[in-house]
Amino acid sequence: MLTEALPKRIRYPQAGVEEALVEGFLPINRLARLADALLDNDLDNASVPDFVMVRLRFSSDGPGRTSVVGEAHFEQQWRCQRCLEPVVLRSGCEIEMILAGHKKVIEQLRSDQDSFLTDGDLVDTADIIEDQLLLALPMSPKHEDCDPAFEIPELIEVVPNANRAEGGIDEEIEDEIEEGRQRPFAGLKRLTEKD
Repeated sequence: MLTEALPKRIRYPQAGVEEALVEGFLPINRLARLADALLDNDLDNASVPDFVMVRLRFSSDGPGRTSVVGEAHFEQQWRCQRCLEPVVLRSGCEIEMILAGHKKVIEQLRSDQDSFLTDGDLVDTADIIEDQLLLALPMSPKHEDCDPAFEIPELIEVVPNANRAEGGIDEEIEDEIEEGRQRPFAGLKRLTEKD
């Protein structure tokens, strides 16, 4: 297990020339937006991880550009959206980004390349990984295999023409049901029309 904390800032042009490999952990308190998102887990604050594991490799990518490739990951406890019990999930992302200190360099990149415009030769390590980690958070956390916390009701079968003779179902509403469309406010139009 890696026990070394990542530097808060990296002099990335030099790291690119040296083809530096930076790996270790980044405390979660340095990733404020990610920490806020992880607090919204419908559990207690104790389930928020203390750190994120990070591995970054820098290399020169042309004049004024440095490429950074790597990965970041952590484990987080969530509330399963199926059974409502806690579930521990590993979230992570791959990083592939161009760092540059000049806007013109960024503008020359292809539209499909991720980039980050820095202020000088230093880049905050959190700025490299935080957005990617936020995008990697599970939208609907759940166990791979579990039973739902409540029973899902069976579909109600609609029998057309069953109540027409008795005057039970309005013909217009019945036609909408037969066509398979759901119109919960179909009867409201009739009530609001003036005679």
